[in-house]
Amino acid sequence: MAVQTLGETWKLGWQVRARCLWGAPNPHSRHKRLWIECDTTVQLDMATLVWTRGYKFPLDMLQSRLRCPKCGQQRLTVFFEVPGEPKARTVKSIGCAASRARRSSRPSR
Repeated sequence: MAVQTLGETWKLGWQVRARCLWGAPNPHSRHKRLWIECDTTVQLDMATLVWTRGYKFPLDMLQSRLRCPKCGQQRLTVFFEVPGEPKARTVKSIGCAASRARRSSRPSR
């Protein structure tokens, strides 16, 4: 059973986190290190997401509809926490089908 909508995740008791992490070149660094501009992680309320986006809202579109509350960027990563699973098995939202195909075509080790 593949979970594809916000309503299904809400029924199953999943939690959602969004993380904004980006940096800019540090003007004071000789080695071109990055300066962290934003490092924000927010726990999203599933009930509010279902009420505002709808029960049948696709999970793969959620990342494109969110914006960081601190810096306003849309470069977010969305994580779904499945109850009963270890933190290492947290499901990361993939934004587009092309990245899924590219990831699945990698050779197994």
